Amino acid sequence: MADLTGKFDWQVQEIIPAFVQGKDAKTLYELTEGIRTGIMGYDAQNKLFWGSTPFVAAKIDTLVRPLGMRVATLRDLSRPEVMKMIKDRYHIDTPTFVVRSAEDSNARNLPLLRKLIQEAEKKNVALPFMVTGFDVTQDDSHEGYKLTFVPRDDFAVTHDERFDVKYNGQKFSDVDELGLPKFDRNGSRIWLARNQGVSGLCLGRNLGLCSYNGDLTGSTFVGRMVLVSGGRYLAIL
Repeated sequence: MADLTGKFDWQVQEIIPAFVQGKDAKTLYELTEGIRTGIMGYDAQNKLFWGSTPFVAAKIDTLVRPLGMRVATLRDLSRPEVMKMIKDRYHIDTPTFVVRSAEDSNARNLPLLRKLIQEAEKKNVALPFMVTGFDVTQDDSHEGYKLTFVPRDDFAVTHDERFDVKYNGQKFSDVDELGLPKFDRNGSRIWLARNQGVSGLCLGRNLGLCSYNGDLTGSTFVGRMVLVSGGRYLAIL
């Protein structure tokens, strides 16, 4: 009889996800002082940093990128490894802004909105668009959220018609390489879009993709942030 070698068609995960939980969670909580808003905190017993906003997601993303990790991107929000972590339990933000118009009924959004539109104009990108690859820093003298938007080396502005409010409420099941919905009337998930201004982008507890909230500092007890590793970091532990 031939010897077993363990050579099978293993289904290897593309990513390895984790909540901001473990030994380094407290460090990230402390490093986001001045960026944290809403209902957000650190659970010392479970070593868990809970709560979620696009601003904190962006700060943490900047801090962990040198380790070969990232905060979940729009594409990551539709990966099964991530969705099974949050289904019916949490919602998670990605470090992304979506811009649909130059007007916003939330006055606090206006300074950031003007900055994002200026950056898009530099790249000749039309509305609507999403913005990725940025950091935020505390600045009490700054208007709006008292935070300064800082483009990183990987800063990107991406136009796509699907960000338009006319697609609000459309169903989908699959997404493309960017993580944007492939609309399908028989889909099991829902895409929600705001009708103006700037919003964040999150995955809801029902697995819908949501970019309709105009309060960028809102956070709740069920908010979480998900870190993603491709395995590079875990290999050196």
